[in-house]
This record gives sequence, structure tokens and C-alpha cells, in this order.
Amino acid sequence: MKQLLTRLVPALLVFCLALTACGGEKSLAGVDPAQTAQALLDSGAFADALDAIDTEAACSLYGIDYADVTDGVVYGSLSSGAEEIAVLRMSSTDVAEAALAGLEQRVADQKAMLESYQPDEVSKLDQAIVTRLGDTAILVVAADAAKAQSVLDGLSQ
Repeated sequence: MKQLLTRLVPALLVFCLALTACGGEKSLAGVDPAQTAQALLDSGAFADALDAIDTEAACSLYGIDYADVTDGVVYGSLSSGAEEIAVLRMSSTDVAEAALAGLEQRVADQKAMLESYQPDEVSKLDQAIVTRLGDTAILVVAADAAKAQSVLDGLSQ
């Protein structure tokens, strides 16, 4: 009996540790795009009024293949300012990681375009948030980046 317990206890510990390690997979699922965008809109981080933009059209601007998007929500400024939200759930975490390059390029393109006729908007772009939560690629350009980041930090916990 003692010999059985000495073999069984370590095996159970390894099994329990393996199950605990699987708990980290939860974050790979990403976030719900509509709920995330709404939480960002409700945060008070934006000075401009934002309106929904067709996700497929936005993906074209970002250089992201729309076929890789399983769900997405995009908002842009009504005043042609820099403020923007894009929450794109992708087909995998690898695709979401690759999509970040398109979102970063969008920020660079907006900086180049706005610096000549709306230089006050460039500071928002300097604070742009481009991140990935699981299989979701996110772009946030807000007047108050700290408030927007706080929302995203709350989602990733």
C-alpha cells in the first residue's frame, strides 16, 4: 500500500500541474469585439464623436485580409480626426499577431497625413495603443490613452 501511494502521489501532482498549466489558454480566446469597443467608447477616453465603420472597408485600410477576421468592430472619428477604435478577432493568435503590423502601419500613415493639416491630432497617434489579446488585434487612438489602456487592462485579467 505504501509503495502504491509513493507512486500515485507524484503522478497526481504532475496531473494537477498539467491541468493548472492549461488555465493559461483562456487568454488565447481574445475578447468580444462589440463589448470591447463599447467599453472603450463608454470610458470617456475619446474627445471626438466616433461612428461605426464597415469592418471589411477598414481591413482594406489596414492591409488585413478580411477573410482572416472572424468578428470585428471599427469606429472612426466623425470630424476626420485621428481617434479610432479597431477590435478585430482573427482566425488565430498567429494571424492576430501578424495583423498588428497593419494596425501599426495605419498609425504611421495617419501621422504622415495629419501632421501637415491637423498637427494637434498627431499627439493622439503618438499615444496609440496597438496590442493583441489572444486572437484579437486591437488599435485604439484616443484623446486619453491612459483611460483606454485601463479598459484593456481590465479585459485581459
